[in-house]
Amino acid sequence: MMYQPSGCGVFGILRKPHAPKVSGEETLRAITRVRHRGSELGAGFAVFNADNKAEIEVRAYVRDPKLITERLNRMGVDVMNLEVKRNLGELCDCVLTVVGEEPLVHKAIRRANEIMWEDSEGRIYSIGRALHVMKGVGFPEQVAREADLYRILGDLWLAHTRQPTNSPGYYPFWSHPFSGFDVAVVHNGDVSSFGANVEFLRSRGVRSFVGTDSEVIALLFEELLNEGLSVEEATQVLVGAKEFVKGSSLDGPFTAVIGYYSGDDLYMIVIADRAKFRPAVVGEDENYIFAASEESEIRELSTNARVWTLRPGGYMIASLNRGIIRMGRESMPVGSRFVMEKSGNGIDVSRLNYKEINELLLKLVREGEEAVLLNAMGPRFLGINLPRAGIKGAKITVYGTVGNCMANLNNGNNFYVYGNVGDDAADTMHDGRVVIVGDARDVLGQAFQGGEIFVRGNVGNRAGIQMREYKNKRPYLVIGGTFDDYLGEYMGGGVILVFNKNEEELGNHVGSGMVGGRIFVRGHLSTSKIGVQPNPLEVERFLRAMVLKGVIDGEKARKLSQLPYYDLKELLPPKAREFAIKLFEDKAGSPKVEYRHLSEKEREELLPIVAKFSDVVKERFEQLLEEKYTVISRG
Repeated sequence: MMYQPSGCGVFGILRKPHAPKVSGEETLRAITRVRHRGSELGAGFAVFNADNKAEIEVRAYVRDPKLITERLNRMGVDVMNLEVKRNLGELCDCVLTVVGEEPLVHKAIRRANEIMWEDSEGRIYSIGRALHVMKGVGFPEQVAREADLYRILGDLWLAHTRQPTNSPGYYPFWSHPFSGFDVAVVHNGDVSSFGANVEFLRSRGVRSFVGTDSEVIALLFEELLNEGLSVEEATQVLVGAKEFVKGSSLDGPFTAVIGYYSGDDLYMIVIADRAKFRPAVVGEDENYIFAASEESEIRELSTNARVWTLRPGGYMIASLNRGIIRMGRESMPVGSRFVMEKSGNGIDVSRLNYKEINELLLKLVREGEEAVLLNAMGPRFLGINLPRAGIKGAKITVYGTVGNCMANLNNGNNFYVYGNVGDDAADTMHDGRVVIVGDARDVLGQAFQGGEIFVRGNVGNRAGIQMREYKNKRPYLVIGGTFDDYLGEYMGGGVILVFNKNEEELGNHVGSGMVGGRIFVRGHLSTSKIGVQPNPLEVERFLRAMVLKGVIDGEKARKLSQLPYYDLKELLPPKAREFAIKLFEDKAGSPKVEYRHLSEKEREELLPIVAKFSDVVKERFEQLLEEKYTVISRG
C-alpha cells in the first residue's frame, strides 16, 4: 500500500464461542489494509483472552525497571515477576506479573503513574487479567515484529495505526491503544469535550494523563462502570444518549472501538459521534464480529461478511457469550447482505495500490479495452485521473469493495461497482453515470451537478449535499435503500429519489438549508425528520410566551407542543407563525413538505430515470412511482 496519510485507522475483531481464536497475524493483515491512514509515528494492538487468571499483568515503559517494582511493593502490591521485553534507548518495555485485590492494585497503579509521569520516569500502559497491550512508535508491521505478534492468539483484538494530531508521536507513551483495568480503546478523531471529560475524571480521583483523547475515553468508560452502570448504560452515556454527570459524555468527531473484560464475559463496543464525522463500519460472519475504519479491513479476513455502518450517534455492542447485543441500527440494512465476488475475465487488483490501478485503467481505456477489475480491496481515488486525461465514455466495472473518493470530478465516464463504496464518491461529478449495486458510505455526490448516480442499497450521512443544476444539466440521485442524516443538505438543484419507505430506518434533517432541487421519499416521512428542528424546550417556551401574550390559548398550546415543529408552525395564527420563523429558522427558511401522489409531469420526468435504474440493478421499480411520496422542495 502506498503512503496516503488521512487520519487514524482502527480495527476490532471478536470471535464467537464456537470459532477459533484469532491470530495476531490476521489482525495485522486487517490493519495493514489501511496503512495509508497512519504514519511511522505510532501503532498498537490489544489482545484479550477470557481465561480468568489469578495473576494480573502490568506493562510499562520505564527508565529504571527496578524503580517500578519498588514503588508497587511499597504500595502493597506483590510483584511476582519482572521481564524486560525490549530496550528502547532510554526506555525499557517491561512486563510485570502482580497479585493482589483488584481495587488495591488499581489504586496503586494510578498512584504509581502519577508519580512516574510527574518525575519523567515512565508510564504503565496496560493492566489486566485478560488484557495485553502492545504498542510503539512505527507502522503496524514494525510494532507487530517487535512484539512477536504472529505467535499470539486471542478472543478479541483491537488494532490502531496512528496519524498524530493533538499529541506527539516520538515516544511510545502516546501510541494507541490506551487502557484501564481490562479496558482498552482505539479511536480516530478528536474529542472536543476533552477538558470537561478530564474534569469529570479528576473529580473521581484520576490525577495523571498523558494527554490524548483515547486515554480519556478508556478512563471514562472504566469510571462509568465503577459507578455501577451496565456496559450498555456506560456506552449510552459516552455517546450522549443517556444523561449522567456533567463531563461524562463525549463530543466532537470520533469513532472508538472499546474492548472490555468483565470477569465473566468479553465485550467489543463500537461508538460513532452524533454527527458521524468519522467513518465506522461493523460486520459479522458465521464466526466473527468486526469493527473497522474502512470495509477493506473486514474483507481482508471475510469476503462474505455482512457489513453495515453505525447510525450517527449509534453504537454496536457484542460479547463473546451473547454475540451481537446492539447492532447500531434499528434493523439490518438491505445492502449489508450483498455478496461481492466475481471470478472469470478481468484483472485481479487485490494487491495493487491506487496509483497502479489508475495507471492500469488509463491504459485499458486508451486502448479501447473493457476495464473489469476483480477483488477490489478498498482502493481510493479510483478513476480520478480520467478527467485530466480527457477520457469520456469509458466503462469501468469493479467487483469488490471500493475505497474513498471514487469517480471524483467524473465528466462522462460510467462506473459500475458490484459491492460497496467508501466515503466521498462522485464528488463534483459533472456528467456520466455511477452505479453502486451495494451501499455507499458518507458524503456521496457532494456538489453533484450532472449525470446519474444509482445506489441499489443504502447511503450514509450527507448524501447529495450541495447538489446543483444549470440550464439543461440536471443531476439525478436514485437510492433503493435507506439514508442517514442530512440528505440533500444545502441542495441547490437536481433530484433525489428514495424508494425505501421504512421511516424508522431513514435519517433526520432531510433538506436542511436547501435552496433548490427536489427530494422524493416514497411513503410518509414525518416532518420531525425534515430540516433542522428547533430545541423542544425552546419551542415550549415560545408557545408559553404566545399564551401569555394572548395569541393562543393554553389548551391549543398544549396540543401544539406534541407536534413536530413544521406541523405546529402551520397551525399557528399568522403573527405567531411569523415570529416562529424569525426565531427558529435560518435565512434559507424551511423546506416545503407535501405528502401526495406524483404529478403527471413529475412521473413523466422520473420514469426514464427509474427505467435506467431498474435495468442496471436488475429489479423493476417503475410501478413504485404510482405510490404516494413525501415531496420536499424549497417552495
